[in-house]
Amino acid sequence: MNRSHDILFFLLSMTVCFYACGGPSRSRDSGKRFEPRLQRSLQAILNQPTLRPMTIGLKVVSLATGDTLFAHRSAGLFHPASNTKLFTAVSALRVLGPDYRFLTTIFADPDLGIRGDTLSTNLYLYGRGDPFFSTDDLDRLAGTIAAFHPVVIAGDVILDDSYFDTVPLGEGWMWDDVQYGYSAQLSAMTINSNCVQVKIMPGDAVGAPVAVRISPSTAYLTFDVKATTMSAGSESIAPLRVQRHWQARRNIITITGALPLGAGERLFIRTVEEPGLYAARLLKEQLHARGVYVTGRVRRGKTPYRARALATHKSEPLTTTVTKMLKDSDNLSAELLIKTMGQHRSGETGTTQGGLRAVRQVLTEYVGLDTLSYRFADGSGLSFYNLVTPDQTIALLAAAYQDTTLRTSLMEALPIAGMDGKLKNRMKGTEAEGILRAKTGTLSGASCLSGFVYTQDGEPLVFSIMMNNYVGSSATARRAQDEIGAVLAGFSRK
Repeated sequence: MNRSHDILFFLLSMTVCFYACGGPSRSRDSGKRFEPRLQRSLQAILNQPTLRPMTIGLKVVSLATGDTLFAHRSAGLFHPASNTKLFTAVSALRVLGPDYRFLTTIFADPDLGIRGDTLSTNLYLYGRGDPFFSTDDLDRLAGTIAAFHPVVIAGDVILDDSYFDTVPLGEGWMWDDVQYGYSAQLSAMTINSNCVQVKIMPGDAVGAPVAVRISPSTAYLTFDVKATTMSAGSESIAPLRVQRHWQARRNIITITGALPLGAGERLFIRTVEEPGLYAARLLKEQLHARGVYVTGRVRRGKTPYRARALATHKSEPLTTTVTKMLKDSDNLSAELLIKTMGQHRSGETGTTQGGLRAVRQVLTEYVGLDTLSYRFADGSGLSFYNLVTPDQTIALLAAAYQDTTLRTSLMEALPIAGMDGKLKNRMKGTEAEGILRAKTGTLSGASCLSGFVYTQDGEPLVFSIMMNNYVGSSATARRAQDEIGAVLAGFSRK
């Protein structure tokens, strides 16, 4: 019998024992500590001289017995970075349900007028927080409208992003990160992760400006190209730089520096200001591309009462959104899930604070955490205001594991060591490859890894590693985390 069969047999037998015994205790360190060999191995990793400047919290609990196998500063508060997304994911699945879908709709005025090949109406693009809505999705909506065979739409394209508030960034985010894709602005009408792809190639001759293409092609942004083409093999005059005018909050991108002749295409991702208006502008441009001319302008407004729905896009189920969020550590989807939970619970405009209230309610009623013992300021982990302990992270993951309606969704959404997501290139060739499932988390001076792993005996373990307060690269912290993961996967009680 191979190891995967051993694990399956063990999990079936342990599940019976697990529920018969009432599951692991949620009280802090209430279980006995066994296996001094495991403790010695883990402590040896933590004692490495390269880790001494760091503040480290680590906890390992058996999901079969509830025993705490190892704990080091596990009650201490840490910046969780993207481990915050674990709390967002579990809360969203509990509050919204795994089958929840996001809707994006184009409406027309109630008194739609049709005269020959002209529609006399405004078009209202109404977003409800779909994190992964794309230009392809928008084009399908435009195609539905074009199928009515209008040549002219006499009216405006109106953005309605009132499903959420207009706060574009999270509390405690770094102010100078706003032009980069991981810090995209928040909007109920999101498209292409609220970013553009800027593709740069050298020009045809030395001294010529570099060639620039953007995807999607749109006039919503303008470019100031100052970068030039230099001779192949020559030393760079200056590195290629792609800077959006984020300080002035403008959709102007300046490109400076140089590229050598014959160099390959360079790709840069940059955010856009007012992403909802960006989506509305793309709708107007896509209609034009389909031969439908919209006479009016693009602006923000409200969808009127009894407006006519012309076309609607329905997203994949929430489980797919959660999987993308955790596998790729997608910040935008985490923040939109928070605002969606706020709207869902209140029935009013979705806000981050409303969503975080929903998260706290889940953590109190579902996990049993004291709301005064942790802090969340956002849903993605970008904020340095977030503080949580390894104990609390273990409690969350253990509760989700016990929940048969949630376990599969969460386990399948987590990155797998050596195989996919943010763990694709980690722990390869170790006992943890293909066995350990966990969420990474990285900020300046913070690196975390929390999730599940099966031992050599197939015993399920839950663990949380939080490492803060270091200078420079996170490589040393990640290396130690990978060593811990390999030790846990290679552990046997026999």
